[in-house]
Amino acid sequence: MSRSIRFVFLFAFLTSQVLIVSCGGGNGPVPPSSIHSSPTVIQTQYGALRGVATGNLYAFRGIPYAAPPVGNLRWKVPQAPTAWKGVRDASKFGNVCPQINYNGQLVGSEDCLTLNVFVSQKKSGKKQPVMIFLHGGGNARGDAQSAPFDAPPLATKGVVVVTLEYRVGMLGFFANPQLTTEGGGASGHYGLMDIIAALTWVQQNIAAFGGDPQHVMLFGQSAGSYDIQMLLAAPAAQGLFAVAGMESNVIPGGQLPSFSSVETADQGFVAAVGCSSAADVLSCLRAVPADTIVNLGFSWPGGPGIGSTFLPRDPFVDLQQNGSPVPLMIGSTREEWAGVSDNPNTPLNTTGYSNAIHQRFDPVGPTVASQVLSLYPAGAYSTPAYALIAVDSDYNMTCEVRTVARAAAGTNRKPVWRYLYVHDFENDLALKTLGAFHTSELYFIFGNYDPVSAPNLGVTYTPTAAEQTFSQDLMGYWTRFADTGDPNGSGAVTWPMYDPSADSMLQLDDTFLSINGYHNPECNYLVTLPQP
Repeated sequence: MSRSIRFVFLFAFLTSQVLIVSCGGGNGPVPPSSIHSSPTVIQTQYGALRGVATGNLYAFRGIPYAAPPVGNLRWKVPQAPTAWKGVRDASKFGNVCPQINYNGQLVGSEDCLTLNVFVSQKKSGKKQPVMIFLHGGGNARGDAQSAPFDAPPLATKGVVVVTLEYRVGMLGFFANPQLTTEGGGASGHYGLMDIIAALTWVQQNIAAFGGDPQHVMLFGQSAGSYDIQMLLAAPAAQGLFAVAGMESNVIPGGQLPSFSSVETADQGFVAAVGCSSAADVLSCLRAVPADTIVNLGFSWPGGPGIGSTFLPRDPFVDLQQNGSPVPLMIGSTREEWAGVSDNPNTPLNTTGYSNAIHQRFDPVGPTVASQVLSLYPAGAYSTPAYALIAVDSDYNMTCEVRTVARAAAGTNRKPVWRYLYVHDFENDLALKTLGAFHTSELYFIFGNYDPVSAPNLGVTYTPTAAEQTFSQDLMGYWTRFADTGDPNGSGAVTWPMYDPSADSMLQLDDTFLSINGYHNPECNYLVTLPQP
């Protein structure tokens, strides 16, 4: 399995088919109303919602955007939610989707296809851009209910923020020939179709919350970013969002498996649940308890597979040949691997660092480790442990982000904006030691630091005055991009449009800085190496 596919499993962190059919039950659709006439009671297409005031926000949580994918709807394209009478309580989050969470606990329910809408209590005279965020978790776990997503101050910055739950693990990404026939030429894509169903719901209902369906930004981090690259290429997702943001994960060329290989690989799961010889295999599979499926521990294969009606072509090839269908923001953090597999507090000396590099790269070729050590000498970093973090972060992330940004950018294409996040937490030594770790940017983009969750570390964090300003500036870049497809404006430091010949980007820290060619000599070599 390639490094990009394996990557999304490592973190303990944070239409060609018909999506929405006619509404079943209730009294049928009703026209939306405006948030400005009733700030905590909103009329959606499927019924009225009562949200709750929290801080400076109105929060509408646990809103069903699709029918529960249970029983005969398991492993099917999401269906429309059932309309309801009266006013539905939207003060609490819905269920997370079934998973083994970051604490090793079995949690969740298949009745989990809900989303959350956050809007400012300050009324706006115009429709606001919408920012829809996809959580990470390797497409095997994760949720939209934990900090920093639970009550995001980002929603007070002239945008409407939407978060959502989508099917993960085998319940979201199981492929099977009989499901393929049933699904009109595709299976193993259910988590992604959930996201498309949520995007469709936003198009139909977000105006009632003050949002502008013509200005929707779809952005995600880690596995959420990985999913967005697939959605950029999926025919069923086209036209449902206006700009996209990919944070800390990409799919280089040749990384997704073929659709046929995914179907074959998943046959072991059919046998494991005792359905291989069943007279009706699908009925047997749909009768297996969700907890049993999750506890079996089968992993999704890295995507729905290339060659189905859902994903006809490699998403990287699509970007390379056509560019992104929408303006694209893309980037990563400098110390992605800190806390993932590399511990900056490990007492690693120069010899230990050299041994670690040889262990990683000797299987690739006899001279590779020596070349890597010459590009990343231990003496160039504060400790050998940070040198190792730099190697692993570049090899597994930074250089791949450059590859995908280069593929997407070009003349007469939608603009690409690349960033490198380098900010260290300033007010907690343990967090600061991790550097710009995987997920660290999210707390400043969402403006919510309580609690900051780093790997194996939970703290309540108070940002410095400089960090509060940094967060405000960062939210400014993201919200302007959501509105116009260009992050620049309001006197901010100029963010250069990505130019592949210069590898121009914005470095994100207390002081924003336009830079070119970050670690280009290192990446020029690392991208020539085969996938581990």
